[in-house]
Amino acid sequence: MSGRTASHWFDNIKEEIKDQRTSRQNNLRFAAAILPAAWNAVRLARRVMLDHNYRSILRLQLFNHEEVHQTSSTTFMNRYPAIFTAAKNYFAGKPNLNLLSYGCSTGEEVLTLRQYFPNARIIGAEINKRSLHICRSLPVDDQIAFIKSTSEELAKHGPYDAIFCMAVLQRKPHDITDKGITDLSGIYPFEKFERQVNELNQLVMPSGLLIIHFTQYSFLDTAAASYYKVMEGYSQHKYPSHVFDKNSKLALNKLPYPSIFIKTNT
Repeated sequence: MSGRTASHWFDNIKEEIKDQRTSRQNNLRFAAAILPAAWNAVRLARRVMLDHNYRSILRLQLFNHEEVHQTSSTTFMNRYPAIFTAAKNYFAGKPNLNLLSYGCSTGEEVLTLRQYFPNARIIGAEINKRSLHICRSLPVDDQIAFIKSTSEELAKHGPYDAIFCMAVLQRKPHDITDKGITDLSGIYPFEKFERQVNELNQLVMPSGLLIIHFTQYSFLDTAAASYYKVMEGYSQHKYPSHVFDKNSKLALNKLPYPSIFIKTNT
């Protein structure tokens, strides 16, 4: 049976099951009611068993739901060259840099930062155990370390000249946009975003950079923003998803949120 034929056959079966929901026979109505749920349960179980990435995300949502922000591990090398170049130029000539890649996924951002900052100490922090395991298998130099993303570990390796928080402080942005969701309070509330931003602020050195790029909320709406000034010319104008205000409601202001912030107060 070809893939197309099998799909057509399965669609016909599903339609027949739907038709039985109004059957006069109780057993047929009962079967029609439970079979879709049973099928979905089988599909979920199969995915959990076979998809390592999905299993790691499910584990995060079950056991680390208070700490987790973005669940996707999608990443690639040199993902935000304009941002990385701006940071490189800002720190030109400054020795002994200590950099943090917050939410480094499988390590590509850390490897990219090494290309821009050949002599810096670079810490990659990740909460997803599978992604962290991949990071720690990478062939890196002794000035790169990968840590579990906890408050204690972040503080132990800080403070930092720059924190790169790229496409981390958000939750399923494409799904949120595609579904037309206008209130994030029950999914990813502003308060959770601000708590994390406040923690990161405590780890940034004076005159250091806090880079928050591709996020559903504006850093300027947080209490920590009073310690920073915006580096002009860098924003998330290419962010493809909806953004929200400090009330977790869809933002009416369509201006792109700034991305790079210079710490001016402590």
